[in-house]
Amino acid sequence: MNETSLKTKIDIVIEDAVDKDIQLESLNQALRNYLQQLSSHELSYQLHNSNASLSGVYLTWKDDELCLFDPHRESSLKLDWSGDLQTHLKRNYAVTKEPLFRALKLKGGDIEHNKVVDATLGTGKDACLLLSFGCQLECFERNPYVFGLALWAYQKALNCENEKIRLIFKNHMKINFGQAAITETPVGFERCFYDPMYEITKSKAKSALSRKEMEVFKDLVGKDVDQDQYLWSLCAKFSLVCLKRPIKASEVKIPADCKHQKVVYTGKSTRYERYFLP
Repeated sequence: MNETSLKTKIDIVIEDAVDKDIQLESLNQALRNYLQQLSSHELSYQLHNSNASLSGVYLTWKDDELCLFDPHRESSLKLDWSGDLQTHLKRNYAVTKEPLFRALKLKGGDIEHNKVVDATLGTGKDACLLLSFGCQLECFERNPYVFGLALWAYQKALNCENEKIRLIFKNHMKINFGQAAITETPVGFERCFYDPMYEITKSKAKSALSRKEMEVFKDLVGKDVDQDQYLWSLCAKFSLVCLKRPIKASEVKIPADCKHQKVVYTGKSTRYERYFLP
């Protein structure tokens, strides 16, 4: 993870603001609620007007929507979790054949069994898929900007017009700023999903990063250089850890004294490695 991840104050540009001193009372109610939630997760923020000149990636509020914006690429990333979940639910997956479902040893229709910690929330795409599988999720994200964007997506999902979608997010998902390996998790959450960010080679850049918005995300997060160490930290805490990797990625370096067994489930472009103690 790069140095940006160590920042704790989030820069937010209010595009329609002119005054440097932005008063909370002048902001949209949804944005005020969001800022209050951001503070409740012990994250601080700095509001800027549209004339601000910021060097790095920041969050921007425009047309009642919060986005992650990269001024150098002039590209933005926004999330729509309610739309993502609706799409998954319409597909009616044969879940027992899905590699991720099998790797996590989930049970169809058993929400109490399907309690999963998502150690790397990121854009929330995998979390929405897991929700469609019937999981109860406790999600963690350690990059403040990524968490800030995810928090907005979560807040929108909790206010979705579709009651079914709204209740799934309200009753089956919780998001946290921090690290799953060192943060106390609720009783019963013994399964963990881990999807570290991998380095993209130049030869793969075009196909892997076809959308500019994902380039913004990858530039912000960078490669998780501690992914191997973090995997074993998760294995020490949870009884089962599912590691998501590109199908052609190199094998994880397993410590000589490791007693964990590994089972691999392969999809079209991804493989899921289940680590567990026998």
